[in-house]
Amino acid sequence: MTGKLKLYIGLLVLGLVVIGGGIWMLLQSPPEIVIPEGNPVIYEQRDYVMRGEFSYLYLYDDGSIIYVGEKGLRIRSPQNPPTRTWRTGKLSLKEMESLVAYFENSGLNELDEYYQFPGEPNESGGFRMGDMKFTITIASDNLNKTVSAYGYLTPDNGETYPDMPSPLNDIYRRLRTVSDMTEEVYQEDISQ
Repeated sequence: MTGKLKLYIGLLVLGLVVIGGGIWMLLQSPPEIVIPEGNPVIYEQRDYVMRGEFSYLYLYDDGSIIYVGEKGLRIRSPQNPPTRTWRTGKLSLKEMESLVAYFENSGLNELDEYYQFPGEPNESGGFRMGDMKFTITIASDNLNKTVSAYGYLTPDNGETYPDMPSPLNDIYRRLRTVSDMTEEVYQEDISQ
């Protein structure tokens, strides 16, 4: 009888461990991030190469916003681990239609595919450039265009890039406003 009792107690403990582990994993699992079907209507990518920061903004025709930001990819440390942050939000259909109409009427379709800042001369005889690469893609019914700009300087810590070809600076500012409308839903360690 004591052998059976030990077996039953062992099985009970094992069952509690398995159930507890399952509950712990359920509590630790990342939230479900709903990504709409199909391709985004507007896609923005901002790469800050020297900082090791990259961000991706996806806007879908139903107004869904997904913003992914990666930081700490260049200089890794325990105080600055590489992370990926997921943020989501929603524009109303009217706001989304207005944004798409702005893109379609902004003159974006007349721009070349790639622009690079030639640099600003400095005292040592070299050139000063920024490290941000800005890429915008729109795939609407009336416009399908991708434009990239690299190396432009900012006078105000990344709020504006006035030297970028028009209308890229205004598009950059508008999309920063949209990305600020999102809320963080998950942050993950990507150091592996």
